[in-house]
Amino acid sequence: MYFSEFPKVEFLNQKVTNLTIGVKLAGLINDQTFDLLNYAVEDGDKPDDVAHNYYENAKHAWLVLLTNSIIDPYFQWPLSTREFPNFIKKKYGSINAAQATIIHCEHKTKNITVSADSLTVSNGVISGDYTAIDAYTYWDAINENRRFIRLINKSYLNGVLEQFRNLV
Repeated sequence: MYFSEFPKVEFLNQKVTNLTIGVKLAGLINDQTFDLLNYAVEDGDKPDDVAHNYYENAKHAWLVLLTNSIIDPYFQWPLSTREFPNFIKKKYGSINAAQATIIHCEHKTKNITVSADSLTVSNGVISGDYTAIDAYTYWDAINENRRFIRLINKSYLNGVLEQFRNLV
């Protein structure tokens, strides 16, 4: 529904979808025109599952993505516990290789992150104060953080859809 409803414009002698409508609607969402609620994505759920579970209509998956500024649901949506190891293996060759690859180091008590290369005693940095973060741990934390999204309160759904229709 989302892109099919967008008006077409002429660009380089071709009819293309006018994506600026999505930017305008995203502006309304980001301007806090609508109440946003916290939502935790269940393992394996996709945007259409979230839309079905919350809005009772899988066709509102575009609203789930737009509200969270997700442009590419294949790379910005949380991976399932089944998909995550495959992602790691594809990126690093194996889980062991990812666990052996240090991404950066984090201070144990302060909010300080340094590269593994810059962690030297000669610079006044004491390596015992830092924890090495491997690639597996790094990507796992990113993936888990992606599970926490925001949704427009469903009581505003009709208003959002009306705004969308007015924009197109």
